[in-house]
Amino acid sequence: MVPIKLAIVGCGAITDQGHLPAALRSPLIEVTALVDNDLARAELLRRKYACSAEVCDDVARVLSKVDGVLVATPNHAHGDVARLVLENGLPVLIEKPMTTSYAEAQALCELARRRSTFISVGFVTRQYPVTRLFKRLLDERFFGRVGRFHVEFGTAGGWAPVSNYNLDRKLSGGGVLVINGTHAIDRLLYWFGEPKSFTYADDSYGGVEANCKAELDYGDGLRGSFFFSKTIALKNRFVFESDQAIVELGANETRQLTVTRRDLPGVRLRIDSLGASGTDDYFQEQLNEFARVLRDGAAPTVDGEAGAASVRWCERFYSARTQLEEPWAWYRHLNKERHP
Repeated sequence: MVPIKLAIVGCGAITDQGHLPAALRSPLIEVTALVDNDLARAELLRRKYACSAEVCDDVARVLSKVDGVLVATPNHAHGDVARLVLENGLPVLIEKPMTTSYAEAQALCELARRRSTFISVGFVTRQYPVTRLFKRLLDERFFGRVGRFHVEFGTAGGWAPVSNYNLDRKLSGGGVLVINGTHAIDRLLYWFGEPKSFTYADDSYGGVEANCKAELDYGDGLRGSFFFSKTIALKNRFVFESDQAIVELGANETRQLTVTRRDLPGVRLRIDSLGASGTDDYFQEQLNEFARVLRDGAAPTVDGEAGAASVRWCERFYSARTQLEEPWAWYRHLNKERHP
């Protein structure tokens, strides 16, 4: 396959650490342009990776020279950049979240249909072989009937974008739910569909939340919960309980499930995605897929409709927000009173 010519818009941390090195490794991608409002930042990446890409501050100047565009700007700018690209009939790969509003995500999907092109959304964990493996085993009732699951992902601190847009709710669209939690939400939508009801709480106080929790009810006996944090180091895993087994999946595990069968207490089994093709660099795999979809017309793993669904659910959670209890804050307060 002749490599597709790609423009990358946004030269921050995710491009530096993920997208650009993956694109340069891919035999299916030719990085034609690096676009950023901060030309010095774009030039820094061009020199750091010794690539021959054109550097500019306006994507409109390079649209006639490329086959597709990767949008990795701060979240609030995703929609405007993607709209311009789609209006010119080019496909776009948008870093998650797709947009900061569901209405804007829907509008982009409609525009892509009118212009006979497509949207891919950068939920890179959907490229993991284990994500597809669990879906297959779930659909085949390999574990029996799943009745309960819990997801938790938390670090003390976290991702630090170059522009610090994640500290401003207007720019990011939200806090830990959007920045980290949407990877899990996207996978839950893929595996289980949409919950029928839920409760949600976070600690935003009008800004970006650092912690959030939800209880989800899917009907038919399936319930779930999640806890996402930027202040607490959690176990970073999915745990599924069925009538036959307990299944664990690390949030960053790419190929293996751990299964404890109820009829074999004390025995843990590992199920591996044997024969899974592709590279272990899933940013590269995501770009390879983008190139193949562009050339062959297949469907993206995460298309615009799926990307819009996760935006919709973030909006629904935020609209139902209640105040999260914060026992960790009280512990610190009490300890400070005792030991000034």
